[in-house]
Amino acid sequence: GASPLIMVEAPPSLEEHLDAAGFGWFQMRLFLILSLLVVADGMEMTVLSMLREPFKREFGLDDYGFAALGSVIFAGLLVGNLSGGFVADAFGRRAALLSMASLFCIAGTFSAFAPDIFSFCIARFITGIGVGAIIPVADSHLLEWSPAPWRARLAMALVGAAFAVGTLIACGVGIAVHELFGADSEWWRVMLIICIIPGFMSLPAMFFLLPESMHWLLVRGRNDEVKELLKELNSLNGTELLSGGNVSVNKFAPVEEGDEAHQPLLNWRFLEIFSPELLGTTAYLTVIFTACGYIYYGHIFIYPRLLEILFDLKLKEAYTAVMLNSLFEMCIILAMMFYMDLEYIGRRGAMITGFSLVCVASLLAMAQEQDETNFKILNAILRAMVGGPFTVVYVYAGELLPSTLRSSTISFCNSFGRLAAMLAPVVETAAVHVDVNLIYYSFSLVALAATVASILHFRETLGRPLLLYTSQLKEQREEDEKQPLMTRYAPFMAKWRTE
Repeated sequence: GASPLIMVEAPPSLEEHLDAAGFGWFQMRLFLILSLLVVADGMEMTVLSMLREPFKREFGLDDYGFAALGSVIFAGLLVGNLSGGFVADAFGRRAALLSMASLFCIAGTFSAFAPDIFSFCIARFITGIGVGAIIPVADSHLLEWSPAPWRARLAMALVGAAFAVGTLIACGVGIAVHELFGADSEWWRVMLIICIIPGFMSLPAMFFLLPESMHWLLVRGRNDEVKELLKELNSLNGTELLSGGNVSVNKFAPVEEGDEAHQPLLNWRFLEIFSPELLGTTAYLTVIFTACGYIYYGHIFIYPRLLEILFDLKLKEAYTAVMLNSLFEMCIILAMMFYMDLEYIGRRGAMITGFSLVCVASLLAMAQEQDETNFKILNAILRAMVGGPFTVVYVYAGELLPSTLRSSTISFCNSFGRLAAMLAPVVETAAVHVDVNLIYYSFSLVALAATVASILHFRETLGRPLLLYTSQLKEQREEDEKQPLMTRYAPFMAKWRTE
């Protein structure tokens, strides 16, 4: 007779394993290690604007020379963005973070002891390379280790809150060191050394405790390593391991021949970001990162200078205002964590809201240049509201992109943001000498362009699992294109998400 048919249940997917293990000590440890790197990034981005007066005195720089110095540093960030993402997708998140953090610490130390402006520029350019890779790779790494309900909150806390903490520490320490050593001393060298401390703290923690991304290992067929990491995850979180740590093979996984799956440079398909499935997303993320880079870093660079010009504020007063801006930004980021998870808002709705408010705050700030209190309030709103979308986009981008290309695509698109940040000091310094209002006109126009782009890009990721392969996008795209036009372009009308 015929033998009975035996149904074998497929093992859980990687997403199901992560959701079953939940949020626990494993993710907390990972978050704390990566936070040290992002805090260091926040400090580095803030400290430059504090060095205007000592560099004018010590190296004889004028406003344009100091702006050019800022552009050199952002050029390093641009190189770091590109190289870090490529290393992360080709050789792993762990290798990228360890190598770039080491580069940052070594070059940062040299910059603190630089004898002249030329050697300082070289050291800070290399420091920028190290710093530039940190956030895109750290963001991808944390997203790939997070259970779905915690994904957005953890990434927002890392990219937004930890960065804001870095700016707060930089301002507070900068004021304290300036007051302690005196304006005529080389207090800025002490400040630069302090900025490297979080990076040095992260190195031993990463070397001994930082795991590789299971998504990265899985798409390379290294399933045994995935199984061992799942055992460690469940052990630390105190949860039960599903199916002995076996993970189902994704139906979209490409079939590799011979040893190709184990050769990282062959396995990595960077040109897929320009494929029909990803081209629109790549273009959208490029626009958003460019807008955020220009407004956010441009505002950090020029705002203390505006307070000095308009209201004759000194370093301590100006950076106290910057600290208050950072505190307000942290509050907005915390609110955005929950706002972006509302079913009729989602990632796109949060982006549209933030950029719209940046546009309004920029226009209103121009009318309050005689009133110090109102001017500070509007600039705090501007900085916080661009900080919101700048943080959300790292979550949104990570969810839009497949694991095979996640870090490199985020880094590629964010490199345009770094390029905009590189141009911002020169453009805004020139604008200050013509008309302060030009700065706010540029902020409002760039924010308006980002708002329109967010309305037109209708892919929503709220409630969807992380993608492993580009080929999975076709089904999502077909599903999205079936929606009515108003549902596609107005996030608050997207009732289909709950169906």
